[in-house]
Amino acid sequence: MCFGGVCVFEGIWVLKNAFAMFVAALLAVVLSTAARSEDLRSLKLNQSTVGLLASQPSLAENVLAMANAIDHTDGLRVLPIIGRGSLQSINDLLFLRGVDAALLSSDSLAFVKKHNLYEDETGKLAYLAKLATLNVVVVARKEIAGIDNLAGMRVATGPANSDEFVAAELIFDALGTTFERVPTTGKNSLAALLDGRIDAAVFVGAPSYSLLNTIKANSGLHILSLSLPETLTETYSPAILENKDFPRLIAEGTVVETVAAALILAVFDWPERSERFYKMRKFNKALLSTYLASRSAEEGTNFSAAVPGWKQYLTAKDLMGTTKAPQQSLTITTLQ
Repeated sequence: MCFGGVCVFEGIWVLKNAFAMFVAALLAVVLSTAARSEDLRSLKLNQSTVGLLASQPSLAENVLAMANAIDHTDGLRVLPIIGRGSLQSINDLLFLRGVDAALLSSDSLAFVKKHNLYEDETGKLAYLAKLATLNVVVVARKEIAGIDNLAGMRVATGPANSDEFVAAELIFDALGTTFERVPTTGKNSLAALLDGRIDAAVFVGAPSYSLLNTIKANSGLHILSLSLPETLTETYSPAILENKDFPRLIAEGTVVETVAAALILAVFDWPERSERFYKMRKFNKALLSTYLASRSAEEGTNFSAAVPGWKQYLTAKDLMGTTKAPQQSLTITTLQ
């Protein structure tokens, strides 16, 4: 119907169409705003969340303690993750999204370099702190006098994802000692030693102390002396084992020479002024002011100590020694 040349139905259609376009535009703005809000929330959450990996299940309690100490400091959230060995943890640090830091054995880096597993990628790794010393302990039958005598014998070095495997491969190869690898570790290695199914076994780190101290007197086992090979001075440090460490394996008043790797908190070496660099700086600062400061006060540990074969992360160099200890005390799992 038209009046004076104006069609009513046509006008109504135009009005409806305009209203529909207005509603669509308004909805688009609302959805766009909501999407941006979600994007900002996601960005903020990821900028403050750190994935902290324990390379071995035995380190899970320490990673949890670290996470509990750091959580909510400067808005940080720490997600504990259980890994599958130091070698896999190197891979995860280099390539897996969500893994920002990893608690692992320092000699794993020398292993991947030796076997050229990642070409030039290993130069992108650094460490925030040295948390503990990981002594390498080689236990053998009494009649085996030294490492040289293990040539051709059965030695438990653990599976390929274990710290024992890494240490044995590096050290025995450097010494030129060939042996038969037995892929057991921990309690299984000790049981095999006591039963005579193997001739020696390699143990690394804190869990080995409590395990080896379950050995009864006159077990027929002892700890072999291990000198630091010249080719591994950029991987291990010389160490001494005493009677107080293993009273049933080392005679009172004597010591046994060995080598040690380090338990470190490793990170990807993010370049300065990158987004992840600032997140790791915030994490490093929180780590120093809570977990490390508390342990340092209790144990007098030097967490800024140099680690053979590793470079220290830039923020760690800047922050070490400048952060005050917290007022409250923390309950921390002791690392050997």
